Amino acid sequence: MAGFDTHIHSSASDGAFSPSQLVEMAKTQGLLGLALTDHDTVAGHQEAKEKAAELDIPFIPGIELSAEQGDRDIHILGYWVDGQKLMDTGRLQQLHQARRSRITEIVRKLNQLGMELDLAEILGSVPDGRSLGRPHVAQAMVAAGYVSNIREAFTKWLGRGMPAFVPREKLSPQEAVALVRQCGGVPVIAHPGTGVPDALIPLLHREGVGGIEVYHPEHNRMAEQKYLRIARRLRIAAMGGSDFHVQGIRALGCRVTTIGQLEILSRYKQD
Repeated sequence: MAGFDTHIHSSASDGAFSPSQLVEMAKTQGLLGLALTDHDTVAGHQEAKEKAAELDIPFIPGIELSAEQGDRDIHILGYWVDGQKLMDTGRLQQLHQARRSRITEIVRKLNQLGMELDLAEILGSVPDGRSLGRPHVAQAMVAAGYVSNIREAFTKWLGRGMPAFVPREKLSPQEAVALVRQCGGVPVIAHPGTGVPDALIPLLHREGVGGIEVYHPEHNRMAEQKYLRIARRLRIAAMGGSDFHVQGIRALGCRVTTIGQLEILSRYKQD
């Protein structure tokens, strides 16, 4: 099915490819367009926008905001966001500092567990304005030979409940939705099948959510059918995206959003 991959991460957060490389890959694969949705940052927007204009492929500036309700991670995607307005709120800068503080504590725990990692090197690997995350620690663990791959780093050490897990400051889902709308964007609930309570979906819809991510690599067919019914009942967009980070785990464009669903989502744009 042809469409837009509307969930992609670049090296501006925890992806392996630069924004321009992702645009080139989308063009080569015949995608109709793409959205860049890096974690808590808009640092890749300008580069992606320029490359998309050069290659004549539609580009949607986006973001994925990390939110939390209780012990559940609730991620909110935002589309057509004004990156400068987001920066001007100061909220992204606060989230970036919270990320750096979290990584500092994670590395301290790992060092106590006998894994000697260079904190300065990890912190320095991510320029200002870009999002530092646990995958950067996982990459350092792989490079040092403590784990064989990033997945092992998370399942044994960095994931929730594991020895080096550290919670961090996050927005509430309602705050994330409001922040996207404040900056001219349309909020979408990311991969609800990974832990979003069903009852929260209509509540966030009333706050301004214009879609839910129905098609995602972690959703099986039953989950897709469930969230498609919810999207139709609420008359919101049924979105799809690969959640692409690196080659070999999820393929760019393995899940897409159709033009028709993007049109539904665009109805939630603010004048």
